[in-house]
Amino acid sequence: ELETFAQGKYAGNLAEILTIKNRKKADYSGFLRRFSASGEALKINEDEFDYIFYTYGLKIYDKMPLIEALEYKEVRKIKEFVIAIDTSGSVRGNLVKKFLEKTYEIFSREENFFTKINIHIIQCDAKIQNDVKITSRKEFVKYMEEVELLGFGGTDFRPVFTYVDEMIKNKEFTNLKGLIYFTDGYGTFPSKKPPYETAFIFVEEPYRVNEVKVPYWAIKLNLTTEEIGETA
Repeated sequence: ELETFAQGKYAGNLAEILTIKNRKKADYSGFLRRFSASGEALKINEDEFDYIFYTYGLKIYDKMPLIEALEYKEVRKIKEFVIAIDTSGSVRGNLVKKFLEKTYEIFSREENFFTKINIHIIQCDAKIQNDVKITSRKEFVKYMEEVELLGFGGTDFRPVFTYVDEMIKNKEFTNLKGLIYFTDGYGTFPSKKPPYETAFIFVEEPYRVNEVKVPYWAIKLNLTTEEIGETA
């Protein structure tokens, strides 16, 4: 209603303030879960385990249960994934580090990570600058500690998608669920929809509105510097 009645030279500023105020906070954890894949994990399946027979056996046969606990349960976790980082001239190194730390914090929770993973972290400005394959939590931590950004040229999102398509053809991935592209600027988007889900993560200041429009087939998620823990 305020937007409707706003008139004069202050209308535009008022509309922008309302957009910021009413913007929903991003649930980054829930967002990443949509890229998970089905698989088996070594744990008790609470849905199928019958405690009555189990405890009855312990009571009657002295520490010998009638039914052993199931060893595997079908779960959904992150297994294959691509993280693309925009390393154009407008990107701050501290912002990239905080984004990786936030992503790792979510991934590293036991319910989100398979034991064996295949995550590629790709740096790109107007061309591919670096690609590091991550196969374990230890390697992810090491990458965050030693990461060095390369590039600082213009911004073009297309090389990453071409590169990933080639990796799929070369059997580097068996079931790639998704790609997230971390960027704080503008670039050239691919015209064709890739065969995996894609999201562009834009980081902005708490009191600014990001007006970048992504292609119809891509997901756009706005995170503030406060939400990823970056303060400067």
